[in-house]
Amino acid sequence: MKTRIHKTGFLWALVATVSLSMAGAPDLAFAKKEKKKNNMGNNTVTLIEMGDLHGTLVPHAAVLRNSDGDEYNATQAGGLAKLKKVVDGIRAENPENLLLSCGDLTHGSAETLFTVGDVMMKAINAFDIDVFTPGNWDFGYGPAVFRNRFTSFGPKPGVPPNIQVMAGYIDCNGIDDTCTEEKGIIKAEFPAVAINLYNAPPIPAGLQNERVLDAYRIFDRGGVKIAVIGITASIVPQQADVFNIGLRFTQGVEELPEILAQVKAEGADLIVVQSELGMSQNIEIARNFKDIDVMYSAHTHEITVGALLADEDGVTATTPGGPLSGAEKSRLAQGAAIVVETNRDMYVGQLDVQVAGGKVIDFTWQAHQVDDDVIPDAEMLALVKELEEDFVLGDDGIVTPHVFLPGAFCNPGCGASGERGHYLVDDLDTPVGQTDTLLLRHHVLEDTLNNWLADAIRIETNEVVANSGVDPWAGVDISMSNGFRFGNAVLPNSDITLRDLYTWFPVGPAVNVGEFAGQTLKASLEEILAAVFNRNPFLQRGGWYLGLGNMTQEIDLDHRPFSSSSGRIVGTKVGTAPLDTSKRYVFASCYAHGDAIDRVCRTGGGSEHRFFELFDAMDYNSAISIVNPVNPPSSFPPGSPVKRVAPYKFVHPVHLLRRHLDRIGTVEGSVYGVQRVTTVDSRKQNTSGGYDEVPAPVPDPDPTFVQPPQGAGPLFFSGNIGD
Repeated sequence: MKTRIHKTGFLWALVATVSLSMAGAPDLAFAKKEKKKNNMGNNTVTLIEMGDLHGTLVPHAAVLRNSDGDEYNATQAGGLAKLKKVVDGIRAENPENLLLSCGDLTHGSAETLFTVGDVMMKAINAFDIDVFTPGNWDFGYGPAVFRNRFTSFGPKPGVPPNIQVMAGYIDCNGIDDTCTEEKGIIKAEFPAVAINLYNAPPIPAGLQNERVLDAYRIFDRGGVKIAVIGITASIVPQQADVFNIGLRFTQGVEELPEILAQVKAEGADLIVVQSELGMSQNIEIARNFKDIDVMYSAHTHEITVGALLADEDGVTATTPGGPLSGAEKSRLAQGAAIVVETNRDMYVGQLDVQVAGGKVIDFTWQAHQVDDDVIPDAEMLALVKELEEDFVLGDDGIVTPHVFLPGAFCNPGCGASGERGHYLVDDLDTPVGQTDTLLLRHHVLEDTLNNWLADAIRIETNEVVANSGVDPWAGVDISMSNGFRFGNAVLPNSDITLRDLYTWFPVGPAVNVGEFAGQTLKASLEEILAAVFNRNPFLQRGGWYLGLGNMTQEIDLDHRPFSSSSGRIVGTKVGTAPLDTSKRYVFASCYAHGDAIDRVCRTGGGSEHRFFELFDAMDYNSAISIVNPVNPPSSFPPGSPVKRVAPYKFVHPVHLLRRHLDRIGTVEGSVYGVQRVTTVDSRKQNTSGGYDEVPAPVPDPDPTFVQPPQGAGPLFFSGNIGD
């Protein structure tokens, strides 16, 4: 049963309209939903879109939204079996179709973390995707995995020993025509395209600056020639350095004119760009290139209930589910682009496009919910069940142990039980705690989930540091949780499972601690706010704002930054005291293996770093000690290979989250839902010495978006003066 939640404020992040059944006799579960057939004419093609799946194999709780603005809770949304049922239903009703996928596919769950994405590939290959464009997290297992998985030409580097161990958990046994391996990595049985990904040193000189993937593919559907151009994420070099060895990324903007001219010369009637740059950048590209007919956006996890129309005159949202007005059809005829985005496995996009004379003359857009009412595809359900067997208790009462081994963690005996890396030894469906409030990342500035994550890490590390005798540390002053956009929802008054914890931290970092000057912390937080709210869309970066542990802030997003008023942050407190820019604070959070050793979370410039080590790597609840880096910074000469700095039995964030749930039992909204980040008008001081609170900026053109694509702050920062 659906629990209705009335729309409030600007908290909407997940949207949808209706679901479809497969062809043939209709399922009763689908009969309850509105169902619209494509009646647009013979020159209509259907683009089916599913993006940012984030390695999610099984259904999960979610908050979904109807086109009328009402939200409702789903207890069993998404999952590959339900996703395939909806995709196949659209295909059966619309034979002239293309299945497009864009964005993070192979990363975002425990199953993908411990198999370097192979478990997802074994299942997703059965979808028969027509063309894919990778996201930033598809590079998260390193370039050797990426090249062996997604490239059809160019170098195929050997797979490092740590990757061999993790890839060895999954093979192609039991799958014939949709599964092959390259150096132990399960390959994509579908083409991947990107115009902005190039070979770079240390790739041999003769191959440098050559594209790693094809720039586009052209298809013929119902006599309509469709070009699909890809733009992959440009932010990979801002992540861990090991993600992009031998790779160079651009924004794709400089390449587009040549590629657009090329596909037009090949007779393309419909030009689709699927881009993982994110909504703000994709809108700007769509506005400035009239030859783009459809911009399929990914990365920002927004959902377009009504498709956007973008051209040089601006961006508007069309009426959800309604026919286009005469003015909207006129804009299409004059070259406006259709911009749409879907969100993870919870929606499937269906864009029916009518083409005549090489122009788009009409379209309909639906974001189909993949919710409780969808009956899973039987064959995919069986395959997913088989893939899940190693991650849940079997009939023998055993979970197959898995180990995550970062780079430089392998030498003879690599992966020996309990010695190296981060181990998964428990059923993913094990309840590890409860919550009395909604846990979901769906706010750009602050949410209960990120507050709890930051607090849990600080409280658990503080106990270790306070008893460690490290001079002069008395404990941990602050912690932060990363501004990830992915992760399952946990509904109020529900169990939190181990699987949920891994969707919130599906990366393999160690937990570390170091000293940071107050000025460094302030500058880092300003930099992150700038990346989220920059008026120049091409200077925005992925992710939302951080969760803050033992910190509160007032920020002004409307009137700052100016040179005279510093940055967007008006004031920061650590505990109850103002942040002292001259003081050094003890900061604990996560460390991405391969990063510079001075980093914690997304903040660099620290010192005196130490790591946390489990006594027993197979037992998250065993004693934790604090240890020095295995290889100190002085052992890293210029140009040296990546060296291991975390201990073999490093503490992972999930370890600390489980320990904290053992301590508190229930995540309470009254504790973690407090306002830690408030938006104010820094021009108006009130009688109490603070500033008047004001609402956060409203996303334009669609107030249901989580992050304002237009950024925030003085308009002239976008390069425009006046209206």
